[in-house]
Amino acid sequence: MGEEKKEYSLLLLAGGKSSRMGQDKAALSYEGISFLENLLKKAERAGIKEKYLSGHETSLKGIHCVPDNYKDRGPLGGMQACMKQMDTPYCLVLPVDVPQLPVQVMEGLITAHKKLCKEGGKELPLLLSHGGREEPLIGIYPTKMADTIEETIKEGAASVFSVLRKWGYGTCQVEMEEWQGENINTPQTYQEILKHETGN
Repeated sequence: MGEEKKEYSLLLLAGGKSSRMGQDKAALSYEGISFLENLLKKAERAGIKEKYLSGHETSLKGIHCVPDNYKDRGPLGGMQACMKQMDTPYCLVLPVDVPQLPVQVMEGLITAHKKLCKEGGKELPLLLSHGGREEPLIGIYPTKMADTIEETIKEGAASVFSVLRKWGYGTCQVEMEEWQGENINTPQTYQEILKHETGN
């Protein structure tokens, strides 16, 4: 499985200011390990070996820590910087604050993307879609989008969808519980997942 997926890297976005949470989200604990470690381990289980971390330092081995080339440009800054350093043609983009995301969703995105590539269509990003919502920060992206992202940043735009509208994109519909894709970015949402974790 790992050999099949060597064309995919992980691009983990952890450069947010965590202002609503009031502390570093990447270091928060879930299921006995940090949010960061949780997603790194799941990506490994999904067969992804190359891992890039945007906007965050870590002592964990085997992780490429990449500073933004364009400061304060949100996810686009992190995506552009990491994609520029990747040797793989595609990357799985994830935010660090979705520790409940199942590994099966990551595997499903990769499988759907490989099928899309075999059908010979344009190299489009493939976003997770669930519950009628498209997730621009959970999906597979061609790493050669880095230049388009850079152009968009220079134009002054900062939203991921501003790039997606230029490039085009597809979606992968996945059946999952709403809470599994929830962004844990406030103390209240964090306390809720701790209740789920302990079964209280």
